[in-house]
Amino acid sequence: MDTNEKQKIYILVAIFGIAGLILYYNLLLKPQFSSFIARNKEFRVVKERVKTGEALIANKAELIRQHDNFKKQEGYFEKRLPSQDQISSLLEDFSNVAESSGVNILKIKPLEESVPVSKQKVVSNSYTEFPILIEARAGYHQLGVFVNKLETMDRFIKIIDMDVSGTVKNPRDHDIKIGIITYVLQ
Repeated sequence: MDTNEKQKIYILVAIFGIAGLILYYNLLLKPQFSSFIARNKEFRVVKERVKTGEALIANKAELIRQHDNFKKQEGYFEKRLPSQDQISSLLEDFSNVAESSGVNILKIKPLEESVPVSKQKVVSNSYTEFPILIEARAGYHQLGVFVNKLETMDRFIKIIDMDVSGTVKNPRDHDIKIGIITYVLQ
């Protein structure tokens, strides 16, 4: 064989080798790499989801604690903001506070008329103002104790008006009218 022919054979072998490598890459390696890259992206997404899930699991105790706190707050606010059907118990609470303060209640009356516009606040759709008038008889000291206990009750209460006048029979006793607003759930 001639060296020229040897070179041609080497060139043909090289061409077939390169063509074989190109076919091998296009038919076998390229699809494998594409599949690997796609699976790698999916793996990253799944890995991120797992991290998020693990963080939530690790935070489970905190979430349970927050849930319990919200439940306690719900109970607290339900107690402070009674519903319409709990008004009778609210009036009974006023009576008990008066009795423990040494105040003699003459009348507790829910007011039908609204509060003067100058003293009204905007009220949301979930609760309304509920005005109450308390007429009582007591001394100044007992009145102070009564007002203090009213303001520290478990319910939202605002004293909007107070009228104190002396009595002729006993100078130590006073006739008292107290206007109160409380809020009730609708």
